[in-house]
Amino acid sequence: MKYFKSSVAALAVATTLGAAMPALANNTNGFIGGSTVTANGQDLAGVSVTVTNLETGLTRTVVSEADGDFRFPLLPPGKYSVVAKKDGFDIARNDLVNVSIGGRTNLDLALQKSGLEVIEVRGGSIAMIDTTSSESSLVVGQELIERVPVPRNVTGVALLAPGTTKGDSTFGNLASFGGASVAENAYYLNGLNITNFRNGLGGSNVPFEFYDTFEVKTGGYSAEFGRSTGGVVNATTKSGSNEFKAGANFFWEPDSLRAHHDDVLRDDGSIYDVYHANKSDEFDFNVYASGALIKDKLFYFVLLNPSSTENESAGLSTFNEDTVDSTFWGAKIDYYLTDEHLFELTAFSDERTTERKQYNYNANNRTIISDRGEAEYRRGGDNLSLKYTGIITDDFTISALYGINKFDRTSVPATADAPFLITDLDTGENLGSWVVGSPNRADDQRTVFRIDADYYVGDHTIRFGIDREELEANEASGYSGGNWFRYQNDRERVRVRVYENEGSFKTESNAFYIQDTWAVNDNLTLSLGLRNESFENFNVEGKAFVEIDNQWAPRIGAAYDVNADGTSKVFANFGRYFLPIATNTNLRMAGAEFFTQQYCDVVSIDENDAPTIDNCGGITYYADGEVANTGQTVNKDLDPMYQDEFILGYEFEVNDEWTAGVKATYRTLGSSIEDIAIDYGFDLALGGDGTGSVCTECSGFHYYVLTNPGTSDVTIDTDPDGDGPLAFGEYTIPNSLMGYPEAEREYKALEFSADRAWDDVWSLSVNYVWSKSEGNNEGFVRSDNGQDDAGITTNFDQPGLTDGAYGPLPNDRRHSVKIFGAYAATDSLRFGANLIWQSGRAKNAFGFHPTDVFASYYEAESFAQNGQIVPRGSLGNLSSTWNLDVSATYDLKVSDLDVVLRADIFNVFNNDTVTDINETAEQFGGYGDQDQYLGVPFRDFGQIDGRQAPRSVRFSASVKF
Repeated sequence: MKYFKSSVAALAVATTLGAAMPALANNTNGFIGGSTVTANGQDLAGVSVTVTNLETGLTRTVVSEADGDFRFPLLPPGKYSVVAKKDGFDIARNDLVNVSIGGRTNLDLALQKSGLEVIEVRGGSIAMIDTTSSESSLVVGQELIERVPVPRNVTGVALLAPGTTKGDSTFGNLASFGGASVAENAYYLNGLNITNFRNGLGGSNVPFEFYDTFEVKTGGYSAEFGRSTGGVVNATTKSGSNEFKAGANFFWEPDSLRAHHDDVLRDDGSIYDVYHANKSDEFDFNVYASGALIKDKLFYFVLLNPSSTENESAGLSTFNEDTVDSTFWGAKIDYYLTDEHLFELTAFSDERTTERKQYNYNANNRTIISDRGEAEYRRGGDNLSLKYTGIITDDFTISALYGINKFDRTSVPATADAPFLITDLDTGENLGSWVVGSPNRADDQRTVFRIDADYYVGDHTIRFGIDREELEANEASGYSGGNWFRYQNDRERVRVRVYENEGSFKTESNAFYIQDTWAVNDNLTLSLGLRNESFENFNVEGKAFVEIDNQWAPRIGAAYDVNADGTSKVFANFGRYFLPIATNTNLRMAGAEFFTQQYCDVVSIDENDAPTIDNCGGITYYADGEVANTGQTVNKDLDPMYQDEFILGYEFEVNDEWTAGVKATYRTLGSSIEDIAIDYGFDLALGGDGTGSVCTECSGFHYYVLTNPGTSDVTIDTDPDGDGPLAFGEYTIPNSLMGYPEAEREYKALEFSADRAWDDVWSLSVNYVWSKSEGNNEGFVRSDNGQDDAGITTNFDQPGLTDGAYGPLPNDRRHSVKIFGAYAATDSLRFGANLIWQSGRAKNAFGFHPTDVFASYYEAESFAQNGQIVPRGSLGNLSSTWNLDVSATYDLKVSDLDVVLRADIFNVFNNDTVTDINETAEQFGGYGDQDQYLGVPFRDFGQIDGRQAPRSVRFSASVKF
């Protein structure tokens, strides 16, 4: 591919993205490639091209081929010089070429005959289009982070990308990509998967200053990436160089400059939600050093981040004092055995402990009454990865990685004897003296091994590899005191739950893939990929209860250079993405879990708020403490969960500074894995009437099976009537008899964007996205009720729970505008801004199902109110929100020190628009026919449950020695 704009045809070097042959970058490295040509654009073979990393001295040289093509794969991200030499020609060079993670920097090098006037291009800002890529991604490097106000976390970076929205605050600070739930993303650090594999919610907690570059993949990503139906955040850490560098960073967010929301009050003046006690002084500090232990050979970067944060918060009846202590340490070691063989060691520990002191509290008069107790929460762990990257021949390269990712999830009271878990549904109070509602001792470990290789042949860049992960989760959990007493109906009635679970659970995931990036001609590049995935989930006894293999995921893309000059492209992409069963499912469905529920009358309440009970209804057994036979709990014809994605777009250069584009995206959930109750259909299949007349064990809650609801028959090994005349054996329940609809999730989006490259004065990025996310299944988690039981939410537990469930999903934001940019007022003073405007989420009403008896036992989990089905999203939408963050940065010299002072103001105008409301429309109100649970209006329906984060100010200073 050789082409030049007429305005630069005479230059010694012309730099364009999309010129020369396409390349596949390693998931943590970059690529430089292109063509050597004469000044009039003719192929020039035999040119010696040398790249040199300006910080580490890494130097590689190749000779351009017969058609002038050259390539430098597997380059560590950084700044490079490129020099081209050939006898009889003047030297062509570019002294500043940036290589980023996953990036393709393509150069056309034009050499002129010796003796002619030479014009050299030494870097500069050029608007560029990568005409070989059909992927949707945003690369965020240190330069952008230093110019634009971004919260110091991965989610803050991800939200810069079009098509991402902030997820429900119940799950923490996480992003939704393209309509998928917040639990369906993948997070990588230096090639190591650090995603929370238990439920998919986030990953390891790494200080922002340890990161170097983020690649945010929102769609169309290649076959080397899997186990995600949302997005991918692929990040690298900082590395050392030949120059010794050291410094310190200070961050302070004072509570005194933080705005505070008013308490949320009910109509009678009582407090519903407490904000007045929230207090947080955040101070963060880190020191780092980097350099070369052996010049040009052995480099290091180390960072130490001791942190201690004190927070105060309160509920209606409790007051918390939290002290969060952590000492993060991280190290990146790079060893260049030769310029073609690199070893990388990444090690870090994100262990942290929160110590909580809790008090009984009266929110209405803001009085601490007495001590409740103390608790300890331990999170994080040690992480290690070792990676080898090698250029074996000019046409063959390889990389291999081994890594371990650990995470502690322990939450325990400070005392050995835990009191009962007691709450009040009517008032929202926490009663008794418990601090940790569900104590648990839990930890996770992921062991990773992967090999990736690239082979270059003709116009093909072929990338292939294998990827294996072994996951282990250890769990010992239950309710505080063994019982959960939840009062209702003015404490005349109490729901009693008992829960215990303990064991060790494993999951194995394997994949292999191949991706061919084929330069069909100078205009057209095809990306032809195929990924095969398999996974096994093991129960507490070490037996596989789910085994799905041969999940074939095609990834097909095309990019067409419209004008054959690198100034515009049309691109399209189709991809299939599979999501493994979360290890949380192992814990809940394949362990010795004991889980019961019953309702009782309250006779009296003692001084510790514990009830004396009588007139209890029957006990519902959700799990009986026995390890289920694997054939009883999983459909033998289980299909994997996957999503298909289609993308069509157009990008073009407006001028030398601006690029613009339009893109359409369509995503559809092909299949979902859920646990469903099959009792009704099972009884019908055996000739009964659906009430357990033949299947005597079919109570509505007896047979929960992992399957693909609404799409396939269910085949299990079981005994339908215990020890009766029906024998233990294989039974098939037709899909048509079970009453479940197909799980659906559909995302449509149209994106418009414009970007102005930074030219040392100003830059600007603008995008508008119209999108629609609708269906009856949000995905791995459920924002409707804050349930993070990945893969086994209540979505499809009973047929009645799906009535009215189709509509706009919780992550649906119909309109979204994102604008961010920076301006340099002087060489030392810079200003930045970041604006996000989004339409509000849909509103729902959750009540007791009016006709489905077993769905009513789930209480306010149906789309129902006042005896009627209320379809999802039919109550309108919350108000739109907008948020403006600004920053000011000033560089100065103090003696021989480089000092950077900065102030960031988040939510400058202190907007406090409601982002979430209480959607529980009914509470328990008695019994109807067949002991059906009846609902009565819940007084807190529609109350404010979440608002925009109030205005806050962050001061920071960095000192470089």
